[in-house]
Amino acid sequence: MPVNVAIVGPAGAGKTTLFNALTAGRGADGVGMVDVPDERLTRLAEAVNPAKTTAAQVRVEDTPPGSRAQRVAFARQADVLVKVARCFGPQPDPAAELEEFALDLVLADLASVEKRLDVVAKEARAGRRDAQSESEVLTAAKNHLDGGKQLRTLDLEPEQRALLLGIFPVTLKPAVYVANAADELLPGGGEPAPKVAKLAAAEGAPVITLSARLEAELGELDPAEQAEMRAGYGIDESGLGRIARAVWEVGGLITYFTAGEPEVRAWPCERDAPAPIAASKIHTDFEKHFIRAEVTSVDELVAAGSMEALRAAGKLRVEGREYLVKDGDVVFFRVGR
Repeated sequence: MPVNVAIVGPAGAGKTTLFNALTAGRGADGVGMVDVPDERLTRLAEAVNPAKTTAAQVRVEDTPPGSRAQRVAFARQADVLVKVARCFGPQPDPAAELEEFALDLVLADLASVEKRLDVVAKEARAGRRDAQSESEVLTAAKNHLDGGKQLRTLDLEPEQRALLLGIFPVTLKPAVYVANAADELLPGGGEPAPKVAKLAAAEGAPVITLSARLEAELGELDPAEQAEMRAGYGIDESGLGRIARAVWEVGGLITYFTAGEPEVRAWPCERDAPAPIAASKIHTDFEKHFIRAEVTSVDELVAAGSMEALRAAGKLRVEGREYLVKDGDVVFFRVGR
């Protein structure tokens, strides 16, 4: 399953324009798939010359119209939030607009925490052994939210974080900030963009400055024309590609590859996943029937030209069930029936 991305932010920030740019206008009903750019996939395809090349993807969804509660519910179901800030138009004040939007999310999480605290208190009185631990984490979360702070900025151990996941806290979700600037203020975005960068830095989140309107226009041009137009604005790469990679990173994903004549493909995988779990991304049965993984690197495969050539030369590493698949691995999984 691809990582699910919700484009969120204050009204008038350019969310739909960014969605249309990301999906190249191919999104239907506010939902679309976006390829994750990866030069390693291109290099593998050039070396192997497969019949088909398939990039890893993220699923992107635009904020639907509705009430504040509906917008919060929309953000809550995503894996990663792309927060769009208005850095264009008359008197842009992206920090104030983003903070007002964030307050809706904070209040929603506060209500969820308080409700869960009431339940845990009853469970504690009924003798539930681990109720005290959960109550302590929930109380810390409540105090943090009471101060108007998002849960992403609360220092939590992994086991404490896990205790909060049951209430689906929206302010704990990883985020990527987008400073949506006027074309003429690129590449830096002018005076408003650093205010967005400051908010993102306070959360440890990446920030990308671009013009969603310009990116949508660029998507209608061929690659040579795109490069020429970007150069005119002092931009060296697609802002959309930067967003996709940032989402991949904050979503805790790596990319591994499979490479053969039928298809060269990039696969999403959770960071530090054991080989059988990584294999299940190809087919769920692969986890149960996993035998071993034959592993190489992109550079080695490009030099050899094929997995078969590496196998014949005895240069494929053989790894077992405990092997943690790494970003950039090229893998052939041996499975039984």
